[in-house]
Amino acid sequence: MKVYFLLIGISLFSCSNRQQLNDGIHADLIETGLAKDSIQKMDIVLDKLNKKNTTFLDYYFHNYYELDKEVGNEIKKVKGEEFVYNANEEYQELFTKLMIEKGNQYLKSLDLTEDEERLALEVYILHLKQKYGSVIDERLKNLNK
Repeated sequence: MKVYFLLIGISLFSCSNRQQLNDGIHADLIETGLAKDSIQKMDIVLDKLNKKNTTFLDYYFHNYYELDKEVGNEIKKVKGEEFVYNANEEYQELFTKLMIEKGNQYLKSLDLTEDEERLALEVYILHLKQKYGSVIDERLKNLNK
């Protein structure tokens, strides 16, 4: 009987210690000296991303670069390239409207709030960009090909 409970205990312990997709980001945030309360808030964000099988860098890249390109292409398709390249106020308003809509849809699909999005952006810029900026830059080059 003791062996049975020991096996259950080991099984539960091993389940709770499984590697998560964004464990490396968590470790990097600790290493950068991010405040404990901010780490706790970021852990909520990272947990939500883990549940959606999305890495933090994939989330960041999609939210700030792929959606931008997607909206630009959508406007070109509907309004034409001349409309886009004139970059007048009408284009800016349409672009902003579509970016907000698509951004909100994406956040909703990940179960993230706008506050969590702002935190993630700030944390990336202030704590992770130095380490991961080259990765994002390389992906950006490939996106624009």
